[in-house]
Amino acid sequence: MLLSLGVLVLTLGFNVLLSSSTLDSLAADSILSGYRSCGEHLARSIERGMRFGKPLGAYAGMEDMLAELRHGVRGIHSVEVFDARGARLYALPAPDAKDDAGTSASAVREGAADLEQLSAAGASQGASRSPDSPDSADSKDTTDSPPKPRKTPTGYRVLIPLQHNALAGWVAMEIESAQVDAATRGFLRWSGFLVLGACIVVGLILPGWLGLLTGTAEARTRLHASLGRLLLVIVGGTQLAYSCGALVLFDGFVEQAVRTKAAILAQSVGRDVEYLIHKGVDVTQLKGKEQLLAQLVADNEELRGAALLAPDGTPLAAAGRPSKTQGAQGAPHTPGATDATLSVEEPLDRYWPSRFRQRQEVMRLRLDLDPQVITSRVAKLAIDLGTSLVISFLLLLELAKLLGLIARRSLGAEADAPSAAEGASQRLPQAAQALRVGGFVFFLGYDMGISFIPLLARKLYQPLWGLSEKVVIGLPISAEMISAGVALLISGSFSQRYGWHRAYMLGAVAAAAGLLLGGMATGLPMLILARVVTGFGFGLVLMASQIGTLEHAQAGAGLASVFAGIFSGSICGSAAGAMLAEHMRYESVLTMAGVVTLFAIRAILFGRGSGADAHGAAGGAAAPHGMAADGAAKAPPAPTGGVGTSPFTGSLTLLKDPRMHLMLLLVGIPVAICLTGFLHYLLPLTLANARVEQSDIGRVFMLYGLCFITAGPLLGKWIDRTKDKPLFLMLAGLLSGVSLLLAATASGLAGTAAAVVALGLSQCIAAPASMLCILALRSAQTLGREKTASIYRALERLGQVAGPVLFGLATVVMGTTQVLLVVGGVVCVLALLFRAAWRFSTPGN
Repeated sequence: MLLSLGVLVLTLGFNVLLSSSTLDSLAADSILSGYRSCGEHLARSIERGMRFGKPLGAYAGMEDMLAELRHGVRGIHSVEVFDARGARLYALPAPDAKDDAGTSASAVREGAADLEQLSAAGASQGASRSPDSPDSADSKDTTDSPPKPRKTPTGYRVLIPLQHNALAGWVAMEIESAQVDAATRGFLRWSGFLVLGACIVVGLILPGWLGLLTGTAEARTRLHASLGRLLLVIVGGTQLAYSCGALVLFDGFVEQAVRTKAAILAQSVGRDVEYLIHKGVDVTQLKGKEQLLAQLVADNEELRGAALLAPDGTPLAAAGRPSKTQGAQGAPHTPGATDATLSVEEPLDRYWPSRFRQRQEVMRLRLDLDPQVITSRVAKLAIDLGTSLVISFLLLLELAKLLGLIARRSLGAEADAPSAAEGASQRLPQAAQALRVGGFVFFLGYDMGISFIPLLARKLYQPLWGLSEKVVIGLPISAEMISAGVALLISGSFSQRYGWHRAYMLGAVAAAAGLLLGGMATGLPMLILARVVTGFGFGLVLMASQIGTLEHAQAGAGLASVFAGIFSGSICGSAAGAMLAEHMRYESVLTMAGVVTLFAIRAILFGRGSGADAHGAAGGAAAPHGMAADGAAKAPPAPTGGVGTSPFTGSLTLLKDPRMHLMLLLVGIPVAICLTGFLHYLLPLTLANARVEQSDIGRVFMLYGLCFITAGPLLGKWIDRTKDKPLFLMLAGLLSGVSLLLAATASGLAGTAAAVVALGLSQCIAAPASMLCILALRSAQTLGREKTASIYRALERLGQVAGPVLFGLATVVMGTTQVLLVVGGVVCVLALLFRAAWRFSTPGN
């Protein structure tokens, strides 16, 4: 019961963190963009002065301008101005004279960090703003993207470049985090109440239900399976209820974030107008009011209109689509007839010349919010919430598997006794269950970087060996696949000598070390080295997972279960990593991934048992997996091989087998080329160039893994029941080619998603079918199961190594669409050729 409640808290907490992180990101982007608009207003004033001859280093009146900005808008902690070299020229509040040395050192560090961020954002190449031009509001579309706000210990740091022929300097604003945190603090409070209520309700229901599941001996024998179903019903239902409640909460908190931004903008613009009012200017007759409001509306998509109103509600100036107002003389002001609640107002006052400094309202500034923007952002949050729900459901599914494994080990021999409803032949062994959970944890960490490794390589790009940029940024993936191929090649002999448990643990440690090294990468060579180490660990873990299932009679079911766990982790890892990459540096995500992969070792230790399950650790003789050799007699037990055998001992027989060549050259390598060349290399770059958000790229990758979770087990059982297993290899090749053809003709994200689904189904078929087909060859029976599997997977990796490089070279010669069409057609033809050649090479034909 305690473990079940722990699973509930863990999965719900994971869901809460993901949903609150999504809301926090949206609130931060919305609110900080309001502060950026205030800073850009100051930057335009400074640039105007520089064009009239004011040097930035001796700018008259700069302190007053900074003071107006800091004191006129709530939430600005400090404002600084730097020159183009990163030297601080002005600061408010002024640094303490006692700490002048420390402050100078801090200013140097901040200036260097700001300059690096501006260079990365391309701000130095941006065109100069035109503060006097009515089109200046649209200048953001013709320049590079502004640098994103940087998280600091006290809040956020917003940078606004100053342009004067080139980058002349920048304004840096430190924004207090309280403004952003206020938008999500209430959401976290209500989410906490929901989680607490769910735990109380489940805590009341769970004891009785668990009592029913353990009341009889027959029920206890099924506890490892029934406990998982119980958790899926109770905890899964609770997650669904929480998600519905969170979506209702999202609407109010998104509106609050938009209102906060509008209030910041109103304070900034109102401050400038009040300055003229205090100088005695008759602003009601002032020209340019409409231009100011139009620029404000154009710069901020959250606003549908803006208006200056007299105290009686009469419009004095308007822009955009402001709400209608009642202008009756002396009537109280009403915001608008369309939606009075979606507006923010700021009074603009003058002071009476008296000792009490009484205020008198001169006019009001009203900003009308666009409800369509709020609706679209809530819809985006709903998509992110659905993604979070899928991730937490998959996490729940695998934790339920782990809890069932713990229950079986706790019950001991009683759980091993077959029940009336479940025969022993239908039950996967402990090793296979542990491999599924371990595969989930390992690939949860390993695939956190799968959606941005090419983008990180492009960020760290430097010329290498005279190769083009597209080829160079594909080298980390290629190096990773080469290293994985080497690991696959030696994993068979290593498993025969030391057992697949030790091979798995060594691979997990190597992969974690490679991910941590990638998190510290400062250049492309270091990133390539990191991916080499990571790929070596990946190869050992992947091969050990398959060898651990092939030693049992239900090889097909075991492979399907392991691949389902692997791709559950891949889904969660790629989606979670993509969402984290929107808020963290790529290197930080890789560091986090390296820590996660180490927990796979603990999951594998739960699979250590006695009898048949312990075989993998000792390396003894295994029971046959039931495959027929070349469609003839049952396969004899695989030879164990000598303790001192090398990876190549006896492998010449397999390498000379022409049927192995047919499988490898016509299906194995082409399908592998499609996988890495398209999915891992070309697709992220294509979607990024199309300005698809990083979280959407992660969701596209999620579809690939979902194919293994949903269709993979069904296809695995179908392959087990069908004698003509080479037929499935042909289908795998055809689907791989079709996926590229779909991607070539796709006109949107939906078409790209269909291509990824087709490729996922192809890999669902190819993964178990190729292994069962290669182990059925007579040459494989002579060599042994472990070595055969490792050699074939290592040779198959040649396609994965060549995929990114071939696609990179091809895109240099041809366009992306032409590459997809040509490669897709060739792969389909090779699949059909394989089917014909295999039938003619069958013994007896």
